[in-house]
Amino acid sequence: MYCTELGSSDCPTIILLHGAFFVDAFGKQYPLSSRYHLVVPHIKGFGKAAGETFTAEAAAAELRDFIARRPEPVDLIGFSLGAQLAFKLLCEDPALFRKAILVSPCLLPREELRDEMLQANLKMLRSLKREFSCNLIGLMNGLPRPARREFVRSMQLVSEATVRNCVDNGISLDSVRSFSACPVPSLALAGSREAAPVRDSVTRLAEMNPRCRCEIWDKAGHNIPPRFARRFNDTILNFFTAD
Repeated sequence: MYCTELGSSDCPTIILLHGAFFVDAFGKQYPLSSRYHLVVPHIKGFGKAAGETFTAEAAAAELRDFIARRPEPVDLIGFSLGAQLAFKLLCEDPALFRKAILVSPCLLPREELRDEMLQANLKMLRSLKREFSCNLIGLMNGLPRPARREFVRSMQLVSEATVRNCVDNGISLDSVRSFSACPVPSLALAGSREAAPVRDSVTRLAEMNPRCRCEIWDKAGHNIPPRFARRFNDTILNFFTAD
């Protein structure tokens, strides 16, 4: 699978699983490459893999095979869709990971929000299909010009089927039931301004597993990695270096 890699492979590895649309969602964490080997897989349906159609099972299988080739367990960070995939991987293959941070996963039933979420994501897709809007959004998210050009190019290939499958990805606390036994130390984060199912998902993870703790960040929305970058980067360093 295609990956963006930063930093020396001699450093400890962090796998960063991005959210829907934005492969560079962790762009403001890239400076951590001075201390870590950062690996950003392009999840099926996005980035260099935009010509494919996302399904959770296929994406998780590809990620699992990719990470399993690493010589030792790695640290894992997921955001939004990436956090849901990270949750699935942690439950099904915990031996692949040393520690994990899950940012803004939605893992609780959300039938009453599904149509609203789908329409919002389809609206975002239509906006990102317009090159001017896509370039502007990339600029607002801090992407340099070459990354913005690649973002615009890849978004023209993202399909409506991928967006629908991201919303209805089938990953939840009901469908993946083994988190309570997961031995990987983990941290679950959400913002106080996020939707209730996201905040409640984070709280439930900590309730289910004593190896997981949770934090709800005041004034944060669905934007912790880019908008709260300094605090988030400090959190990453502190959590991954703690005994």
